[in-house]
Amino acid sequence: MTRTEPAPAAADARPQPAGPMHSPVPRADGARWVALLAVSFGVTVVVTRLYLSLSGWPQIGGDVYHLAHALWGGLLLIVGGVLTLLWGNRWVQPLTAVLVGAGSGLFVDEVGKFITQRNDYFTPLAAPIIYLVFLGVLAVAVLARRAHLTNGRTLAYGVTVALKAVADGPLRPAARRELLRDIDALAADTSRPDLADLATRVRPVVENAPVVAAPQRMHRVLGVLTRIERAVLPRWLHRVVLILGSVLIGLLSLVGLAVFVALATGDPDATIIIDDETVPPGSRPPALVIASAGETVVGLMLVVAAGALLIGRDRFGLRVGRLGLVLGLAGVNVVLGYIDADLVVAVVVLELALLGLYHRYRLRFLENRSITDDPPG
Repeated sequence: MTRTEPAPAAADARPQPAGPMHSPVPRADGARWVALLAVSFGVTVVVTRLYLSLSGWPQIGGDVYHLAHALWGGLLLIVGGVLTLLWGNRWVQPLTAVLVGAGSGLFVDEVGKFITQRNDYFTPLAAPIIYLVFLGVLAVAVLARRAHLTNGRTLAYGVTVALKAVADGPLRPAARRELLRDIDALAADTSRPDLADLATRVRPVVENAPVVAAPQRMHRVLGVLTRIERAVLPRWLHRVVLILGSVLIGLLSLVGLAVFVALATGDPDATIIIDDETVPPGSRPPALVIASAGETVVGLMLVVAAGALLIGRDRFGLRVGRLGLVLGLAGVNVVLGYIDADLVVAVVVLELALLGLYHRYRLRFLENRSITDDPPG
């Protein structure tokens, strides 16, 4: 009786996927939600501190307990995490970003209590730590924008996530074009024949999916806002706003020049008051020296940007102005927060507003893009 050896397992002949299967895969829309998280974080910290200041720093809990807002932050973090684990709807990502950003903001806002033995909420080191966390989240969002879906595995992840829109339907025309583009790229990838076959089978489903005939409500709202913007803020007026804003913030920043000169020369007649405290004459606090020098550079760059915009050198003016604002936001304000936590909040809000106006001017008049245009993938 002859014994027949079993045939090799079919799994042995399957194509092996390229690259480690457990390496992280970037989400195509990940940068957008991390940026939303950063905005939620920053707004929460500013609103919380403003509310506490205006309401006289109230405490919840009576004489025995104190329900610090870090606890509410922890609750929001838990809710955000549970939402992500339970549901896969498209609205879960933006809601989670808002909840996690707000929860993190409420938690990190009380960092001063966690790093000092006397639970000092107002310790000077708290504001720089909060600000550095904010910058760190923003940096993650910026780096995530550079992630690209380049191989079969990452493309398959991107297509799978995008197919949620097909399930919810109908599709926006731009969303269908982007999805078909990624499906075609996946079908052309020879490293994963199994995924290429999947893309080929999925493509007819996307092609035949219903498409929104009329603009969605949000697009209609954005279209109205675009028309209002064009009517209320033409190019010449937008330039005037940029020039005035740059000059105003530039001159305010150049106050640092006077402070720096007074510190450098040791002028005994100069009175420097920071956060309601007078700096002793002849002293040179390192943080104040660095902040005043940095604010001087930022102020000079903004004044130069205003001059360039005034004579029509838009691209040069925007480049210099944005560089100055990024220098202030990413560097100088960290030190300034150590000196005066309340002042740095006002400075950050003004500089972010001006940076947004710079960015909008570039999109409208130098790149000719409308707010109704779909953001780049």
